[in-house]
Amino acid sequence: MGRGKRQRLGQHFLRDGRIAAAIAASVPEQPPRVLEVGPGKGALTARLLARFPRVHTVELDPAFATSLKERLGDPQGLEVRLGDALQLDLEALAGEGPWNVAANLPYSVATPIIRRLLWAGETFPTLVVMVQKEVALRMLAPPGCRERGALSVEIQLLADGELLFTVPPRCFSPPPKVVSAVVKLTSHRKAPEETVEKAVALARKAFSHRRKKLANALGAAAGDVGAWLQRAGVSGDVRPQDVTLSQWLSLADTWEEQL
Repeated sequence: MGRGKRQRLGQHFLRDGRIAAAIAASVPEQPPRVLEVGPGKGALTARLLARFPRVHTVELDPAFATSLKERLGDPQGLEVRLGDALQLDLEALAGEGPWNVAANLPYSVATPIIRRLLWAGETFPTLVVMVQKEVALRMLAPPGCRERGALSVEIQLLADGELLFTVPPRCFSPPPKVVSAVVKLTSHRKAPEETVEKAVALARKAFSHRRKKLANALGAAAGDVGAWLQRAGVSGDVRPQDVTLSQWLSLADTWEEQL
């Protein structure tokens, strides 16, 4: 993958060692192994190797994958895997046990990579990832916040999240046109997988009509929407962004009964 492809992916290389050290320091000590997605030139990789005996990297660019070990002095404990984090078998990648994750993610693929890792559950118990600030705000937006959307509901049903700090453009090469943010996501699924899947599906449908009241936004999801909402204990007069996680789960739990 050449320079043009990386720019299309929104890949900006971290060059500030203090930021790299802060990301590495935010990864829990246990388990004592870290998966890094998109190591690039290895700024973060070097800091992770200083803390953890094993660092497994997944790199899409063959040139960077080939040169990473040499660039860092061929350290023990570093494994480099050429591949696409959106396509690799995550269970096989994890191998013998859970891995925490650290990454400076390309803007254009950050959200699907994070979603994929979180749906793997305890395979990847903690993610410390750098994304565009606006994406971070959407992931963590609470009920009632204008940034809240279906992504907020999905992420928060799968993990507890915290915005650790923001990162200005000057810390990257080339500098992006936006501010980045480092987010810590701790896997903590709030309900059985099937229930979460239904809640996310309902949230996506509702937020596709976010200006409508909930009863209208979910109008085609059930035969008698009013009875369904009453059974779930959720007002049909609220907007999708005002619905809490527990209410989305209640809607999911009672959904089939109204079909």
